[in-house]
Amino acid sequence: MSTDPTDPSREDPIGWYVHLPFCTTKCGYCDFYSLPTRPDLIPDLVRALNREIEQRDPGRPIRTVFIGGGTPTVLPADALRDIVGPIAERVRRQAGVIEFTCEANPSSADELKLDLLRDLGVNRLSFGAQSFDPAELRVLDRLHDPGHISEAMRLARSAGFDNVNLDLIFGVPGQTVESWLRSLRAAVALSPDHIACYSLMYEEGTALTKQRRLGLVHPVDEDIEAEMFERTEAELVAAGYERYEISNFARPGRQCRHNLIYWRNEEYLGIGPSAVSYLRGVRQKNRADVKAYVDAWGAGNVAGGIVIEREELGREHRARETAVQWLRLADGIDVPAFERRTGFRAGDLFEPALRRHVTGGLLEANATNIRLTPRGRLLANQVMMDFL
Repeated sequence: MSTDPTDPSREDPIGWYVHLPFCTTKCGYCDFYSLPTRPDLIPDLVRALNREIEQRDPGRPIRTVFIGGGTPTVLPADALRDIVGPIAERVRRQAGVIEFTCEANPSSADELKLDLLRDLGVNRLSFGAQSFDPAELRVLDRLHDPGHISEAMRLARSAGFDNVNLDLIFGVPGQTVESWLRSLRAAVALSPDHIACYSLMYEEGTALTKQRRLGLVHPVDEDIEAEMFERTEAELVAAGYERYEISNFARPGRQCRHNLIYWRNEEYLGIGPSAVSYLRGVRQKNRADVKAYVDAWGAGNVAGGIVIEREELGREHRARETAVQWLRLADGIDVPAFERRTGFRAGDLFEPALRRHVTGGLLEANATNIRLTPRGRLLANQVMMDFL
C-alpha cells in the first residue's frame, strides 16, 4: 500500500477541526481568529458551517474531531447542538471509539452545555485554565477566576467526562517560578488527564504585544522562564504524567490523538472561518472573516469562494515539515519510518543541521532515531528552523 499521503487511492482516516470564532472578549495574548460574540450572526454561522460540512466532507473515515475557537461554550446550547449534532451523526456511523474534543472556558461551561456535549458523543474536554493566580489571569485578560476552574472540572466529571485537559501558560508578566509552581500544583490537584503547558508568546497584532512595546508589561527573564520549563517536567512526571510533546503531558493512554495528527504531519479537514485543512499534500486556509464566510455560504458559494490561501507542497517540502513536527515529539524522528513515509534519508537531507546541533548538544542522533536533548527542547525553534 502506498505511504504517500497525496496518493488519491488512499482512504486513511483523517482528523476534523471545526473553528467557532466567538468569545466573550478577546484575550490580550491570543492571535487565533476570534471576536466578541455576535448573537445576530449565530444562526447564519450555524447554517454556513453545516453547508461547508456537507460540501467538503471527503467521505473518508474520521479519526478525531476537535471543536475549537474562540470559545465554543459561549454559544447558546441550541446553537452548539445544531453545530455538533451533524458531526456527531457522522461519527456514530463509524465503528470504534473516536476521540471527540470540545474546547471550553471555565466560566462558560455550565451543566446544561456539558451534559449536551456528552449526550452528543463528545468524550474529551479542553479547558483554557491558563493560571490559578488571579493577578496573572488579569494580565492575560481572562474573565474566569481559579474557583471557576475547579467548578468546571467538577461539572465535567459529573457529566461523565473521563478525559479532560487543562491548558496552562508560563512566562506571564509578573509571574515567578514559585507562582508558576503553585498553578501547576493546583492543576495537578484537580486530577486532569492531560495538561498542556505553553510558554507565553508575544504575537504580532495582539494587545499584549502592544502593551509590551509601550512598556506597560515586561517579559519574564529568559533564565527564569527556562527554569519554569525545566521544573514543569519534574513536577508533572513526579505526579504521574508523561511528557510526549514539548509542551504536552498526559496520563498513560490520554495523549491528545487529534494534536498528534498535527505533530505527525498527517491529514485533517478544517471547517469554519480561518480553519486550515491539509489533504492530499495541499494546505489551504479559509477566510478569517465571519461575515464574509456567512455571506459566501448564504449565496450558495462553493468551498473555493472562502479559501484565501492554497499551497500544494512538493515532496521535499512535505518531508522537511514532517521532520520538524516529529521533532516536537518525545519520540523524535524514527529514521526508518521517516524514509518509508517520505522517500528521503534523514541523514542525507538534514546532514548540515544534524552535524551542527549534535555537536552543539541540542540533538542526539543514531541510525534509528533523532531527538531533541533536554537542552535542545529549550531551544527547539532554533533547531527546527535548520530542518526547513
